[in-house]
Amino acid sequence: PQRRKAFDVVLMGREIWPVESMAYLWVFQQKPFGVVVATAGLNGPGQSFTPVIIVNAKNPLASISLSQLDAIYGSGHRAAPANIRTWGELGLTGEWTTQPIHAYGFGPEDALGVFFRHDVLLSDFKPNPSSHLLSDNDASKTSAARRIVAAVAADPLAIGYSNLPQNPSTKVLALSSPDATQPTEATLANHQYPLTRSVSIYFRRLPDKPIEPKLDGFIHFVLSPEAQALIYPYEGFLPLTPSLIQKQIHKLDNPMPRDSGAEEKDQ
Repeated sequence: PQRRKAFDVVLMGREIWPVESMAYLWVFQQKPFGVVVATAGLNGPGQSFTPVIIVNAKNPLASISLSQLDAIYGSGHRAAPANIRTWGELGLTGEWTTQPIHAYGFGPEDALGVFFRHDVLLSDFKPNPSSHLLSDNDASKTSAARRIVAAVAADPLAIGYSNLPQNPSTKVLALSSPDATQPTEATLANHQYPLTRSVSIYFRRLPDKPIEPKLDGFIHFVLSPEAQALIYPYEGFLPLTPSLIQKQIHKLDNPMPRDSGAEEKDQ
């Protein structure tokens, strides 16, 4: 019988990691081609959710910027001018002025730790040495996300990033970029919330050449209203908006520039 042609396609519940795209680049001399097919919701499974920034409910802070997060969690500071280590440096006054910030996040080998380091710290590999980085790869039976929420709920001086907490002792901060944006289903759906994450399909595409018809048809189907209607928010993911779908279709239907890669923001 005639052998059917196979295609190497990967659907990832997280961003492709720099080390993965680097290995691909070594082999194929180009980055893998990525197409966004869904948006990560606030309570996606495992570490596939869009993270929110949380503080203790007693904390008067209402919003924070990506630059300030870099100043808190990093040391090299590619997005901030200097360290921020006290709540007074974030503008809080009175008894908060000299109080230290207790930062909680995910481990360097966790999907969310890699995402945060890449998107917020701009690939700074020098974290704040006083930060508490919790991992799903350690011996604990409780997820790192739940432990981060619990730590922030118990400590008025703590800040963390995790999934949407169901804990009245915590509150979610808006992200200013530049306007203060709360993480909601609407701001995630249109990718207005700065930390919105995507679910992508990656495959090899040759620059200036059309995609093989069967593979092209499959990707177009995944982006179709029929397929997008199968993405249910209660399972932790959101379908793409019509405008985001058109962006992906535009990527598919136009020649791929030679410098196009998998790490474009929002693809």
